Amino acid sequence: MQFIPVYLIFIPVITALFIYVFKNKHINYLALVAQLAMTILLIMYFTAYGDNPEATLFVFGDWDARVGISLYNDRLSISFMFLTIFTWWMVLIYTFNFRETDHNFLFFLMFLQGVFLGFLQSNDLFNLFVFLELTTIIVTILIAFKKTGDAYRAGIYYELINVSGVLFFLLGIIILYNSFGTINLLAIKAGLEGMEDLTALRMAYIFLMVGASVKAALFPLYTWLPKAHGVAQSGISALLSGLIVKGGLYLFIRINDMFSPANYSYSDFFFVVGGITAGIGVMFALSQKDIKQILAYHTVSQVGIMMMGLSSLPTNDLFYGGLYHVFNHALFKSLLFLGAGVIIKAYRSKKVADIRGVMRTMPVVSILMIVGMLSITGAPLFNGFISKTIIKYGIYDQEWKYWILFFVNIGTATSFIKMSQIFFGPRPMTIILKDAPQRLSMIIIAFSCVMLGTLYIPISSGYFGVDLSYITPFGLIPLYDYIATLTIGFCFYKLVIEKDVTMVRYIREFKVSFETANYLMIGYVVALVTYFIIL
Repeated sequence: MQFIPVYLIFIPVITALFIYVFKNKHINYLALVAQLAMTILLIMYFTAYGDNPEATLFVFGDWDARVGISLYNDRLSISFMFLTIFTWWMVLIYTFNFRETDHNFLFFLMFLQGVFLGFLQSNDLFNLFVFLELTTIIVTILIAFKKTGDAYRAGIYYELINVSGVLFFLLGIIILYNSFGTINLLAIKAGLEGMEDLTALRMAYIFLMVGASVKAALFPLYTWLPKAHGVAQSGISALLSGLIVKGGLYLFIRINDMFSPANYSYSDFFFVVGGITAGIGVMFALSQKDIKQILAYHTVSQVGIMMMGLSSLPTNDLFYGGLYHVFNHALFKSLLFLGAGVIIKAYRSKKVADIRGVMRTMPVVSILMIVGMLSITGAPLFNGFISKTIIKYGIYDQEWKYWILFFVNIGTATSFIKMSQIFFGPRPMTIILKDAPQRLSMIIIAFSCVMLGTLYIPISSGYFGVDLSYITPFGLIPLYDYIATLTIGFCFYKLVIEKDVTMVRYIREFKVSFETANYLMIGYVVALVTYFIIL
């Protein structure tokens, strides 16, 4: 049983190697077998250790944990592992035509899963660095897999920006190793508890945070994300938005937990960063005419909302609101990207203005897309409502924070009112549908959105021990609030966005070069240093 964490890393990796070496259409089905095996193993592992209040630690070769390679699991990592395996299931089902699936594509897809599971469980900073680099390389290949000019440019841009962020992460590791003689997360945390002068370690913290911020696509380090989502295959976009970006947020939680004995006061800084990220993301989403770009910028925006909650760390329900939104967003954004892929393939266009009559053409896909839209805009009885309400209650007594969330929600509603045009109009007679596996994966995700929106109390209390009984989606007040949000959003759409005023066009055409992106990264480092000097 104790070796299950290791199996979860190597099963998808070995499966990927078999698929690559044999290149046989029947071997492709091995991916489904591997996925089923990992699902069963993770359930067994959780059943064995889920009720154990002590976190599990596995050290290779019985070495001292301070110098050996170790894997660490607790409720947080196990929950992310469940999310990982579930998301990969959905992407595999979505691309179920295994006889025609590119063997190389399936190889990279399965290999990436093993690397990401290793990242989630790693208990030393160097292995985190290695897994981050491997993730970056494989994701770059998957982004550029179409082998078009735009795909290559987006892939290279993603690679360079993320490598720059990971190099900052490596600098932080060097400082910590020089200070503690170990890179084990638990050992460093224990060592910090006895230290009085923590000034020298601030730079290590800052460098590690820069690496995590790039991976999480926080402002101003988000510029790689819209480029990558715009050209990647829809299944990969769902994976990037639903899970890979969350790796940066997971890293943020782990690093801050390691530094918790230092008592750094960073909550307001990262709340502001989250608020700006949310605002910038929704602003650019409102100006877009491309479905995938709209969804991509909303990933930036929703990551900002997550950071607004996670910035408090586990001191109150605000943190768990951000954490709950991580999982909720993974579901409804994957649903929206997968649905967008079906629609784009059928209509052969990504432009909102070119797509009409989707409700008549593909009613099932339309209903499932609407579930995703209701979830992301915070409709009662859907999962997005729960996490956004927890965050709203957590900042209700801080007016400036509350209004940031309010305006972001208005912008989100406006954007999806704009996107909802695709459902109306005449049915194009030339559309031919072959999307049964795609619909199956979307149905499962949509059902999960509803489940997390209605069964949130037993899930949160039973797993994390957090009481969310004060959240009440079953009432008139939440419904009135949501209707008011939609009404304001509709008016804003009609008065500003639909008219495509000069400012909207300027925002849409605004581009950030690679050189500017690097200056922004340096500016982010300077802002972090300045903030901690002032404190």
